[in-house]
Amino acid sequence: MYLQRQAVLLWPLLLVLLSFLATLVTADVNITLEDTASQIIYSPPACGLTLTPAGTVTQSQICDSAWRIIAAGDASGGTLTTTSGPTNGTGGLIPQLFLSVRARALHVKTPSSTAIVNVSVSTVNPIVTVRSELNSSLEFISIVGLPEEDVTTLSLTFVESNFTTLLEIDSIVVTISDNK
Repeated sequence: MYLQRQAVLLWPLLLVLLSFLATLVTADVNITLEDTASQIIYSPPACGLTLTPAGTVTQSQICDSAWRIIAAGDASGGTLTTTSGPTNGTGGLIPQLFLSVRARALHVKTPSSTAIVNVSVSTVNPIVTVRSELNSSLEFISIVGLPEEDVTTLSLTFVESNFTTLLEIDSIVVTISDNK
């Protein structure tokens, strides 16, 4: 009888312990946003290739934006969104990219870039902004340690140079925890 009572008391204790351990174990989930994902906002708006309802890619006849969508066989989604800086067609507007998400980390894939970019991440409540100027030739721009419970806005701003440079956006990987 004594052994049976101990076994009955051990099961609830074991369940409590297992549920506690389950809260300690988290895994990350990576979500890849291709360069043309609707969540990514380009300013001025990107133009170039478009996807028809039939699933075929067509080239826009007129594209004078600072951001251009080009075909690239080695890109993760088959296209890259690129800029070499402001154009006359957009009134000299400096190219920028914006993305607002809840995430633990962001990784921007910039495969053959040579441009310097201002990278800014910010939250609204509480107001926190971190800025840094980076060389996009690193292939990945990674921002880690983000507060996942807050919406974070990523901003990339092209920095003009005395020589021709290129910023290519292949994709943005958004890392979230699996328990959110």
